[in-house]
Amino acid sequence: MRKRKKLSTYDTRKYPVRPHIGVGILLVRDDNLLLIKRKFDPDAGYWSIPGGHLELGERTQHAAEREGFEEIGYKVKVKKLAGIIDKIMYDNNDKIEYHYVLINYFVEQVEGEPSQPPKASSDALEARFVPFKELKQYNLTDSLIELLIQLNIY
Repeated sequence: MRKRKKLSTYDTRKYPVRPHIGVGILLVRDDNLLLIKRKFDPDAGYWSIPGGHLELGERTQHAAEREGFEEIGYKVKVKKLAGIIDKIMYDNNDKIEYHYVLINYFVEQVEGEPSQPPKASSDALEARFVPFKELKQYNLTDSLIELLIQLNIY
């Protein structure tokens, strides 16, 4: 495996000059979906699926598996593509504040005890499995709602 270079400290996530690529994972266990409560913007305080940025030179499926481990401490393997969502958020002056293309995968846990509860990483406030029937009671991100509607889960 090749070593990845550290990216510049200049962060263009907010008011970007081009779209960013994010990857997300859907880990389903007994009609429950793994969710994290986001700690940082965009969507701080909202519930979403674990995920993060695609790194330069990284394949999307590898990024999804890496993010699964970094976000919740589970070693996961991609099963199949769940869907692609455009996330474009505007500020009060109609400027694009965030623009992401989100590539989401269904994954399965491949190591560790399935009964082990997920642990939130440093960029998440909480992590938990939520029954499908209770998803509407959570303050979900718009992009997650869009994905779940496409998947006939929401």
